[in-house]
Amino acid sequence: MGSSGDSCTTTGFRYFTGLHLVFCHSLDKLLAIRVGDKTAWEGNVAANAALALDKPNLFGGEGREGGVKGTVDVCFGLPSQGRNSYLQSILGTNIPAFRGLFALVARKCMVAANNPYIKEWSILGQRTRTGWLEELADIVASDGWIDMNPAHIIRETLTNTTWGGLGYPESDLDAASFEYAAWVLGSGDAPEQEDFGLSLLWAKNSSVEDFLQVILNHIDGILYVSHLTGLLTLKLVRSDYNPAMLPVLNTSNVLELVDYASRTASEAINQVTINWVDRNNSPQATTVQDIAGVARMGGQVNSTALDFVGIADPILASKVAARELQQLCMPIASCTLVINRKQAQLEPGDCFVFDWEPLGVSGMVMRVDQVEMGTLADGQIRITAARDVYGMGTITLTEPAESMWSNPLTEPANAVLRRLEEITWWQFVRQYGESAAVLDELDDASTMLTCFCGRPSSDALNYEMWTRNVGATDWAKRDTDSFPFVGTLATVLTPAVSSVIPLQEGALDTDLVQAGTYAALGDELVAVTAVDPVNVTVTVNRGVLDTIPVAHAAGEMMWFHQGFFGLDKTDRAAGEAVEVKILPSTSLGRLALEDAATDAVSCVGRMMRPYPPGNVQVNGSRWPASIGAAAELTVTWAHRDRTLQTVTLNRQDEGNIGPESSMTYTLRIYGEAGTLLRTAGGLTGTAYTYAAADEKADSGFVPARLNTALRIELESVRGSLVSLQQWNLSVTRA
Repeated sequence: MGSSGDSCTTTGFRYFTGLHLVFCHSLDKLLAIRVGDKTAWEGNVAANAALALDKPNLFGGEGREGGVKGTVDVCFGLPSQGRNSYLQSILGTNIPAFRGLFALVARKCMVAANNPYIKEWSILGQRTRTGWLEELADIVASDGWIDMNPAHIIRETLTNTTWGGLGYPESDLDAASFEYAAWVLGSGDAPEQEDFGLSLLWAKNSSVEDFLQVILNHIDGILYVSHLTGLLTLKLVRSDYNPAMLPVLNTSNVLELVDYASRTASEAINQVTINWVDRNNSPQATTVQDIAGVARMGGQVNSTALDFVGIADPILASKVAARELQQLCMPIASCTLVINRKQAQLEPGDCFVFDWEPLGVSGMVMRVDQVEMGTLADGQIRITAARDVYGMGTITLTEPAESMWSNPLTEPANAVLRRLEEITWWQFVRQYGESAAVLDELDDASTMLTCFCGRPSSDALNYEMWTRNVGATDWAKRDTDSFPFVGTLATVLTPAVSSVIPLQEGALDTDLVQAGTYAALGDELVAVTAVDPVNVTVTVNRGVLDTIPVAHAAGEMMWFHQGFFGLDKTDRAAGEAVEVKILPSTSLGRLALEDAATDAVSCVGRMMRPYPPGNVQVNGSRWPASIGAAAELTVTWAHRDRTLQTVTLNRQDEGNIGPESSMTYTLRIYGEAGTLLRTAGGLTGTAYTYAAADEKADSGFVPARLNTALRIELESVRGSLVSLQQWNLSVTRA
């Protein structure tokens, strides 16, 4: 075939650039690289390496904004790291090695197409190891990801001197308190261990003290300088005490009750929503309610929202939401006391039992918030405390009813309904015309490929067609097109010249299903002559162009694809084996090439094959069941000519058209036992009679008789080419 599919037009440009991207001070592992909020690479790299990014269709391919492709160096910034060779080639040899920084170096990668603006690059990394208690550093979350032990975060923030930590010497820390907190927060089999891991980033957009408080809020912890040891101490607020073993504060050791207040039930919070961030860096929210609290307030919801941006595990989010609700839903009493030094061991986070007969308070467990030691001379200690919620029993929690709203946008997915076809002569003429120059480029093996597919989701926009020859390495984008309407037969369909077809769908898309077009009913092409959207039926002329009417089962697909098909304009030949991928897109992107299903087709040169004969009748009838016990078999037909049938979708019952130059017909007749009795080839007329005498002689019955049943095959022949479909008719003699 000629050069019509080989012409090239510049539609845009690919953009390449080198990048040096510094993300943070330190990582243990690189897990993903994202560009423009899309994943360009996923894996697990823990040492300097060169990664091959191969996502040229990440942003929709060359029809939209291209993708990312090229080599990226991963640089962990270890003390032994040398200078990067690519940066030296660009900036000169006298550059730093950039130790102590985690960075990516893109070696002149393709970063976009048609759009000269670089999209934002980001990474998903893991860092849990600080050189301290590494057996407790990793927290395995419920979703399988690894988070960091918060005690390790707090300890490094206090002691680090390189990235902005407070720089305390380790000797200033109460080692036992930090080790116990790390054990409780860590992963393990003990019932006290919580699997409490956090994943968050400190970008120095707040003070390091504020960052520490964020971590403490997550774990419900207290960090203070002990007045007993002088060391920084970490304590977790937990139900880890026996009330009978707690010290008692009452009128015998309280010098002064400065104040006492209790929140009313109407002020209590009965619904808590915590905001957290999932692994895709998308905001999430978990809400819990106190059933009894809602009932006490007559069904009124008194809610609050809290931010816990370090949580990425939905199970942990639910646990923290329940914890926060338990602390907020109770009418909590608070007090300020001045006590003597007999209770000097009380420190922040410690609990005591408060008895105060004048207020009617007895056996109330309180937890210390702050301690002011005063001076040795006055012998007084001032403490503030609040009632401990863990001493008030459990509450019944529930999750409020979920919203019925669902996001209508979906990720792109494979089209379940897909068809590959070779181009018909009708389609070729409409694409390229019938000029002598075009026809001179063709030979009897010439062909092209088309495809069409059903819409995989309601928000699917279009699809791309990609092809390659079987055995080839690279795929090439060939076309972009829209989805046709796909119907489903509601009933069985028998061969006919014209049919009214009921469809199972509740409605027809009348923008896509219109009279004057053609459709594919399985392998049969039909011409749509009328559309009834009320009764959901279409009226069609059967077996048009290079097909013939055949039977169809209920449930078969009907594709209204006349203006909605992808075309590979590559010049192909009969015998060529081709693989095809279909890539649908939604507003969230296009299906990645590697995720698309692969279909294969072996070309047969459809468009150059002669049309099968039309208006076929047996003994004067179409599709007769019987021709009579003693009747001779007579088959008649009408000429068809693909080169003349380029304007009208002709009916089966029309008379002669053509015939095409050098057209002949081959007729094969089979007897009642399925044995081939006679082949009549090279026929140029439009009728053939199988004389009774010839049938008796060919059958070999003794005594001689006619067959009780016959089967007829009829096809068109032009040179070495046979019609794509053949007539196959069976009759009985009765």
